[in-house]
Parts: sequence; structure tokens; C-alpha cells
Amino acid sequence: MSATIILPRTIIEYAKREAKKLGISLEEYLLELVSSGLDPKDKAAEYIKVAEELLEQSREELRKGDLR
Repeated sequence: MSATIILPRTIIEYAKREAKKLGISLEEYLLELVSSGLDPKDKAAEYIKVAEELLEQSREELRKGDLR
């Protein structure tokens, strides 16, 4: 399940720049920010959930013939 979050453009551009500096995607950067205070075990579980969601999204795009 994906969700839409509306943020001011300046915040989005800042987050994109910071993610690029770190060599990671915007999604990875935001996940890191949100999960920074989690116990390492809980943090790993969150990363697994995100990976599963991305895999499912990829499968859905493949079924639709969206082969970017």
C-alpha cells in the first residue's frame, strides 16, 4: 500500500539534495529519518516491510507491462 504525503516544495527539494549527497534514494533517506530512533531490530523489520512493498509494486508494474 502506498500513500501520498504533501510537503512544501522547499522541504522536498532539501530532502532530495540530502539523499543525493548520501547516494541513496529519497525513499531510503526518508525511511532513515523516520526510523532513526528505533531499536535496531525494529529498524530492520521496517526495512524488510519496505522492501516487500517495493517488490510487490515491481510485480504489479510487470503484470501491467510497465517495463521501465
